[in-house]
Amino acid sequence: MPSHRADTPALRRPRSARSRRAAGRRSRSALQPLSAPQVGIASALGLATIAAPISGLMASPVTVKATTDPVVAQSMVPAPQFPALAAISVPGVSALHVVTDLTQTSAVPRLLSAPGTILVTRASRSGERSVLPGCDGDVPTFSTAANGLLPSSMLCTLWDPKYRLRADAAVALAKLNIAYRQHFGSTICLSGTYRTLAEQRRLKGVKPGLAATPGTSEHGWGLAADLCNGPDRYGTVQYLWLRRNGPAYGWDNPDWALPGGSGPTEPWHWEFLAGE
Repeated sequence: MPSHRADTPALRRPRSARSRRAAGRRSRSALQPLSAPQVGIASALGLATIAAPISGLMASPVTVKATTDPVVAQSMVPAPQFPALAAISVPGVSALHVVTDLTQTSAVPRLLSAPGTILVTRASRSGERSVLPGCDGDVPTFSTAANGLLPSSMLCTLWDPKYRLRADAAVALAKLNIAYRQHFGSTICLSGTYRTLAEQRRLKGVKPGLAATPGTSEHGWGLAADLCNGPDRYGTVQYLWLRRNGPAYGWDNPDWALPGGSGPTEPWHWEFLAGE
């Protein structure tokens, strides 16, 4: 006999009026257009979805093989600093040789070999060594030579081409200058050396209290030099160094120029006392 449950159709709960109204609102909202805020949110979400893969592509740069023109590449190489070759730091002069004081050469008189060893430039093809190129230190004899009127053959040009001294004084000062440069890294600064008679007269008119009577100055004999940039002031390291080492080369700040001396105090005035 059939079961009563199997033959009885399932009962459906009748839908209330509230349920029917809610279902109607959901169906209508699905068909209505989006409001302005909703459109903005949807647009932002859409752009973010699109931008993500694009940014991924941008993060992976495409490698392009560059072709290099060798001429252009060479032109882009930085130019070397001047000079192109690295400078070799050598104290004194560019090339040095040690010559003992027993060595006899026409360019380095034994009288000027101080203090025991001397430093000179590279030997020339003839074997001559000179601390002052073009000057052998020999002083020709002129019975008619007068103060301020020395012939050019008695004078030698120093490392500063504006200044000249008698040959022996010039070589001795050049040697002293090499030792000075080794110690201080710079050459002796010169402000005055040999003066002609006309120059002595002009200076006497400009500095009557300092300049010697024209025709009597050691500058007129080519045996005096005025120094600058350090040696021209008492107590500087340059002045004290020259006072200690200058006499070995025949050069000194004379007694009359020292404080308490018979003349005006002139620390800058140095004389080749060995040649007087």
